[in-house]
Amino acid sequence: MIWNLKVSEPSGEIRNVRLHESLTIGRGAQSNLVLRDPTVAGDAAQLWQDHSLFWLKIPTHSPPGQLGGMAVREIQFPVGVPLQLGETQLTIEPQTLEKELPSPAPNSKPWLTCAESGKELLWMAKKTAITSLSIYIAGETGTGKEVISHLIHNWSERRTGPFIPLNCAALPPSLVESELFGHVQGAFTGAIHHRPGALMQAHNGTLFLDEIGDLPLDIQVKLLRFLENGEIKPVGADRISKANVRLVSATHHPLTTLVEDGKFRRDLYYRLASVKLTLPTLRSRPEDIAMLALKYASEMGKSLSPRALLRLQAHSWPGNVRELHHAIERACGLTGSFTPLLGEEAFEFLLTQENIAHSPELELGSSVLSLQEMERVMILKALKLTRGNRSKAALILGVARSTLFEMLKRHKIKGPRPRLKHLPEVTQPAKVT
Repeated sequence: MIWNLKVSEPSGEIRNVRLHESLTIGRGAQSNLVLRDPTVAGDAAQLWQDHSLFWLKIPTHSPPGQLGGMAVREIQFPVGVPLQLGETQLTIEPQTLEKELPSPAPNSKPWLTCAESGKELLWMAKKTAITSLSIYIAGETGTGKEVISHLIHNWSERRTGPFIPLNCAALPPSLVESELFGHVQGAFTGAIHHRPGALMQAHNGTLFLDEIGDLPLDIQVKLLRFLENGEIKPVGADRISKANVRLVSATHHPLTTLVEDGKFRRDLYYRLASVKLTLPTLRSRPEDIAMLALKYASEMGKSLSPRALLRLQAHSWPGNVRELHHAIERACGLTGSFTPLLGEEAFEFLLTQENIAHSPELELGSSVLSLQEMERVMILKALKLTRGNRSKAALILGVARSTLFEMLKRHKIKGPRPRLKHLPEVTQPAKVT
């Protein structure tokens, strides 16, 4: 990752300086970063990077800096937390890419990104928004499919019309047709009033069908008819109505797979996917992990150390942005109000057996883990392989059973316990002579 030092001087001028291995800060001519603040010493501070950490040292003959109201001379410089030198503020921030984002859509929640793949997605979404084509959004859970669909609506000429979201996976099978097409009074038990469906509610606007792959096949036929001629026939009605609706659909399972399995109509897929947008996963955008994590932590009055950011970037985030947001909320909540800076230990809960099983990056990115943390990872993997059998796990790790119990106690690992009486034998590796 590329880092900038944001320099906010008392004159109101703000500069962004690219951080290299070391930086001498002060008013003197020998400084790499010359400050225009008369309250700063000629040799004010030395800033350098050691692996993933930033360090700041202030000479004894210079006034100390202020970090969070405390006087400091030699510290690990946290990311996102301003340091005061005289009347100048210094803040370490991740560098964003130069390519600009499209102008934000009015009345829409932004889909935040600083990654190239994210910017390309937003530009494609804005380009397709001005067309009348149906759009299919593919992406894993938590990537922000509804946020993108709302942006498409507000970038389009239909922005003055309604935006109606409908989660097809949450609809009972007996009510799917009624929710989508509406019903008339007396159409079925409980239908005491005429009720327009989502398609009619979205007239002259946009209907967002999330998890459209869960629609029953008989409803798919009726939806295809609507896409072909705009006709809507409510449940129990004799007359046909018409609506002008732009359809945006989404799934977290690829529709092409459902088509091949016979669970989704091929002709409907082609009508829905006039344009296909694929949302990139969070793990494919490590710069977005850092940017979003710092934003969420800042909203809760906290910041993250560089090693904490690396820990977060090493996680696979199967729940994507939603999972990251919840992880930051949990870490901030558990550390309390007197800990403004979160270190990597605040995210130890990510090193669970379930997360490691879904996160091979924890091994590939092992440089962000300490030896103690790697030991924890290996213990959890051994327990998973042996289904909780301690004796067999100790054999895999090459330690005595008593040593494994000491390790379990040290890492505060409880469970899992074996549930099966007969487990596959784990044999001792043959010795090489």
